[in-house]
Amino acid sequence: MPRESQDSIRARAIEWHIRLRDGDDAAWEAFTEWLAEDARHAEAYDAVEAADQEIDPLLPHVVIREAANDLDEPVQPPAKRRWRRSLVGGAIAASVAAAVMWFSGPAPSRYDVVTAPGERRVVALDATTEVTLNGATRMTFDRNDPRFASLASGEALFRVRHDVRNPFRLEVGANIVEDAGTVFNVVHEQDEVRVAVAEGKIVYNPGARAVSLDAGQSLVDRGGAARVKVSDVPIAAVGSWQRGSLVYAGAPLSRVADELGRALGVRITAVQSIADRPFSGTIALDDSGAGQLRRLSPALNVAVEEGPDGWVMKPTASAAP
Repeated sequence: MPRESQDSIRARAIEWHIRLRDGDDAAWEAFTEWLAEDARHAEAYDAVEAADQEIDPLLPHVVIREAANDLDEPVQPPAKRRWRRSLVGGAIAASVAAAVMWFSGPAPSRYDVVTAPGERRVVALDATTEVTLNGATRMTFDRNDPRFASLASGEALFRVRHDVRNPFRLEVGANIVEDAGTVFNVVHEQDEVRVAVAEGKIVYNPGARAVSLDAGQSLVDRGGAARVKVSDVPIAAVGSWQRGSLVYAGAPLSRVADELGRALGVRITAVQSIADRPFSGTIALDDSGAGQLRRLSPALNVAVEEGPDGWVMKPTASAAP
């Protein structure tokens, strides 16, 4: 999974520095979670804080010129606001925001959302469009464009407000999923893209290579394959992970391992000799992590072993050569 860029972290740190000027309890809670996600977040925030403190003594000497308006009153310098610092000390002037942004460049409108294995997160893009991220997923959104999203890796379920004049477009690597309906699920793993539709319709790669999927259909686009594979899928299986179950109809064990790992919060792989073995059935997730994997091994007809890089599915002793 690609790491968050330093530029993106710095931009987010600046945004938090400004937002917390008048932050309420919810903002401070979200800020604390952001700090805990990556040690680099605190380092970037400290750097912004240091820049703030260096700029502050210079503010009385800064002349702010604004565009002419209908008011005859002179522009007054912004008053300093004292704000709560339960995590970091000091105070910030409202005008410091502009100065810090001048030194660091404007914050990009696009931002990343990353979930850890076993975690789920809902991102509301507007009143009627939301994206639910499964575990071990990285996505990019745009604050200025709620009709855009990009799935770098992992899995997400989309409930999209359809607008024929301004369709929702999802980037998945070099591919595009364009909404022509309502609810669909997308997985992006290494060189494979999987899309399944529960309601309405989507168009995969609009243009000469376009593939349309209706409700109850799915596709697999595997790197190196000459064509996209389209098949039927039970509507109940689309995004079933959000409802606490995984539904399979002849899925290879390699996929079952990946999806179980994403849901249980552990890394699971299937050895090559059984990776393509089909599995059909429904797995009800119970949030017990690796403990559930051990209990599932008889139903999956595999042996599971914990190794240095996670759990491994292997043939059972009776099936081994």
